[in-house]
Amino acid sequence: MKCSCEQSLKLELRTVKYARSVTIRHVPVLVCNQCLTYELIPTMRSDLKKYVELLGPRPKQTTFSMKDYHELADVIYGVLADAACPNEGLDAKIEHEIQERINLLLDMYRLAESMNDDGWISDIRQRLSQLSVILPEMNVFHADV
Repeated sequence: MKCSCEQSLKLELRTVKYARSVTIRHVPVLVCNQCLTYELIPTMRSDLKKYVELLGPRPKQTTFSMKDYHELADVIYGVLADAACPNEGLDAKIEHEIQERINLLLDMYRLAESMNDDGWISDIRQRLSQLSVILPEMNVFHADV
């Protein structure tokens, strides 16, 4: 993916501040090292907004990690934290890890169904949806991240 200045964007995890009192760590963003701009991965925008809205109009001082609430952020965190993973091939590694996580969640879904655990089924569906929406966008990241 390219920045408006035509430079390639790099995938990073950043800390984002909201309303001076909320610190959100491990937010996946696309960064341009040339013009120093960054933007959220498009599929993360609505989820990040939802989590912030849950804090209410006047949130208390709090810090949380997106990786604890969002499957994609957790996968990206795991890949970027892996010191053995070189920057080249990062997009392929992330795509592989997303596929592996989807497979794991599908196995868990079958187990939850066999146990008739509606709460667990709902949780797994949400987690799967957080990953499945990124797959079409992975083609955008292939050449540039």
